[in-house]
Amino acid sequence: MSTPTAAGAGVQRAGAAAGKAVIPVLLAISLVHFLNDTMQAVVPALYPVLEETLSLSYAQIGWIAFTLNMTSSVMQPVVGLYSDRRPSPYMLPVGMAMSLLGMIGIALAPNYWGVLLAVVFIGIGSAVFHPEGSRVVFFAAGGQRGLAQSVYQVGGNAGGSLAPILTILIFLPLGQIGALWGTAFAGAAIAVLLAVVPW
Repeated sequence: MSTPTAAGAGVQRAGAAAGKAVIPVLLAISLVHFLNDTMQAVVPALYPVLEETLSLSYAQIGWIAFTLNMTSSVMQPVVGLYSDRRPSPYMLPVGMAMSLLGMIGIALAPNYWGVLLAVVFIGIGSAVFHPEGSRVVFFAAGGQRGLAQSVYQVGGNAGGSLAPILTILIFLPLGQIGALWGTAFAGAAIAVLLAVVPW
């Protein structure tokens, strides 16, 4: 016997399948995309601070950038292939929890290797989010897939553009420890995802 919440979610999904987009769900997953890509933006925003506080070379900064981009992008098809075979909506908050650990790690990292490990967590968290987030968009889009994908992308692009602002407002005044602000982004994203996942 289905619960009222499950029944309500089923009605919403049926409405979406009939051609009407579920706007609250699209806005929620776009917000999470914004928060996820803001956390990714924290890493390049921290480059000048990490270079100074940990005495990193340009080569080491380059490897940090490489590691973030490789883990966050190359892992996406792997996650997508797995989730196509075994749909796992609860991977969304789990992935975001990995990003949260990465934010804590980069704020407290005592050296280059600590930063690199933290960046792996952030990258994998992002790699887990994107395919499953796209699945939510697909289910919520109904017959308005262009609109749904656009709403989803706006969130990510807006979050990714915040690196210069984060540098000026947070990381230059606070230094490396300012990355702990990223845990607020992760916590908010997890809260939203826990509301979206049952749908």
